[in-house]
Amino acid sequence: MAGERADLLFTSPPYGNQRDYTTGGVGDWDVLMRGVFADPSMADDGQILVNLGLIHRANEWQPYWEGWLEWMRERGWRRFGLYVWDQGPGLPGDWNGRLAPAFEFVFHFNRESRRANKIVPCKWAGHVLHEDEGGLREKDGTVGKWTHAEQPVQEMRIPDSVIRITRHKARGPETEHPAVFPVKLPAFVMEAYSNEGAVVYEPFCGSGATVVAGQKMARRWTWSSAIR
Repeated sequence: MAGERADLLFTSPPYGNQRDYTTGGVGDWDVLMRGVFADPSMADDGQILVNLGLIHRANEWQPYWEGWLEWMRERGWRRFGLYVWDQGPGLPGDWNGRLAPAFEFVFHFNRESRRANKIVPCKWAGHVLHEDEGGLREKDGTVGKWTHAEQPVQEMRIPDSVIRITRHKARGPETEHPAVFPVKLPAFVMEAYSNEGAVVYEPFCGSGATVVAGQKMARRWTWSSAIR
C-alpha cells in the first residue's frame, strides 16, 4: 500500500472450516482470520465490513465467528453494525426442513465512526412536513411534532441495514469461482462508506468483484489473496 492506509476494507472470507486450502497449510479459520486482520493498515476512521454466511453442522447453524469477533473487539475494533444482505429468492432444495437460504450477514467494525453517505433517493423529497400533519405519539398519547417541522424532506437519505441486492446468477467465466458475489455488493459498500479516490482494501480477493467495483467507482484499490 506504499505507506498509505485504507479508508475502507470490504471482503468475504471463507465461511468457517468448510474447505481445505493450500496456502501455508492454514486449516483453522480463527488462525486465518487473525492473521489477516492482525494489522489491516486502516486509517483512524477506517471502516471494516466483512460478509459472512451461515454454515450448518449436526442440524444446527454454527456461530463460528464468535471467537474472532471477540478477538477483533480486544484489538479495539468495535462491533459497530450488523447488516443483512437480502439476496433475493431462496435457493431451490428441501434444506433438511429449513426455509430456503436467502440472506447473509455483513459485520461492520470501526474504531472511529464515519457518517454513511446519503445515497438513497427519498420518496417524498421536497414535501414540507407541517406540524399539524401528525407524527409519532408522545408517552402520554399526544401526537408529537414531525422532525424538522416546516422543512422539506431531503433529497437523499442513508441506506438502511438490509442490503437488497440479488445474488449473482450469471453463467460464464466470472462464475468459475465457487463463491462469487455480485459487483453491486462491494460497489454499494464503497458508495455508502467512502468517497471518490478513497483507498479500498480487499484481503480475500477471489473472483475480483471488489477490484472491479473499485475501478467502476473511481476508488484506489489494493488487494491480496489470503487463501488458495
